[in-house]
Amino acid sequence: MSADDILKIIQGIPEYIKYIYPGYLTVYAYYFLRGKTLKDSNYILIKAIAISYLYIILIEWLGNISWISAVVNRIFSRASYEIKLNASLLLVSITFAYVAYRLAISKRLNWILGKLKINTTFYDNEMEVLADFDKGAWLCVYLKDDEVVYEGSLGYKELEEDRRKYICLNAYYKYFLDKHGKPKEPYVEDHENEWDQTVLIFYDSIKRIEKRV
Repeated sequence: MSADDILKIIQGIPEYIKYIYPGYLTVYAYYFLRGKTLKDSNYILIKAIAISYLYIILIEWLGNISWISAVVNRIFSRASYEIKLNASLLLVSITFAYVAYRLAISKRLNWILGKLKINTTFYDNEMEVLADFDKGAWLCVYLKDDEVVYEGSLGYKELEEDRRKYICLNAYYKYFLDKHGKPKEPYVEDHENEWDQTVLIFYDSIKRIEKRV
């Protein structure tokens, strides 16, 4: 391979990259907003290419609308076509990720799906079901090998596969149960008004979780 061939490949890299990074940025931003880790794979790469291609078609279509073209030209009056295109791709990538995130956690969307008799949700795990994503929930947690019960407000959590799973309860109670299944008083610990007090409970030690209203 000659130096000219290598130079042509280098010069062509930006042309190929624009068919990857916008879609990848959208997927990464969406995962970030959902508190999930993006794991690179061929599936993610193919999805990124498909999304990027759609973005480019969308931007080219919008560019044919006179008033949109005029606005873009005014904002980037001295910029080249490539700079305008990449700036537009970045803006669209972040915007679509945020819109997708807001739709996923929208009660209105769930209501619409219900009206259409579509029985599906965007919850990723049972904690999101209990807390309605991250809106909060007061939970009572029973442990497998301990008679102690923890009750408190759901805080930080880690429920991704390939990681050690846990949940945190804030402003929590710690108590034992009597023979009737009622909390024994006085509690072992009572942090009802201490929201900076947190207990971390590993997921594999949990026997049962109840949600209090």
